[in-house]
Amino acid sequence: MMQHKGITGVPIATSARDGFESRMRRITARNLRAASMKVTEMNPNMARWYCLVVKRGREFDVENLLKEANVEAFMPRERVVFVRHGRKVEGDRPGLPGYVLVRFVPSNEAFAGMVNLKNVFDFVGGASGYHIIKDAHVDVFKRISNGEDVTRIATDKTIGDGSKAEIVMGPFAGFDCVVTSVKWCRQAKASVRIHVEGRAFDIDSMPLAFLKKL
Repeated sequence: MMQHKGITGVPIATSARDGFESRMRRITARNLRAASMKVTEMNPNMARWYCLVVKRGREFDVENLLKEANVEAFMPRERVVFVRHGRKVEGDRPGLPGYVLVRFVPSNEAFAGMVNLKNVFDFVGGASGYHIIKDAHVDVFKRISNGEDVTRIATDKTIGDGSKAEIVMGPFAGFDCVVTSVKWCRQAKASVRIHVEGRAFDIDSMPLAFLKKL
């Protein structure tokens, strides 16, 4: 199909698409202002932590976009050492792959601004009931990411593949889950699946100490 050109020679379809994308960016930026730390600081008692579901491998990108928009964001990190071109290199990897935590005063505009960001899919829980995270549980992850010692909790070594458990700490505390695999090491971790409003969410790096077997 032939594309007609406007006065400037730019195809009309391309111009219209660019105009739509530009308009959506402005709307998203305006909505994100409702989630900014400025609003949070004015209404601290109303601010809540939520969990964004993001594209795997783009967690850092989403966190940076939120911080550029002055939205309080936190992505748990793990310091790792890997080999590149025969040399050992230190770097960070997401502590909760596929998720980024955000704190803001809930409003329709704020939620809309978040889900329209690039590489963001939705919030854990969905529009029918967004999952709210307690400040104390976020603080635990912040301390772990900063390399601080936290109170050690006994790990139930009977938990294994297929075990049903309750998540008792961290951003997903309060959910029941099914353990899909366990990685035994000094700080054992599990991959688990939770269901929220009929939707499944997989969490690949859950500290086993955060689980209580049902």
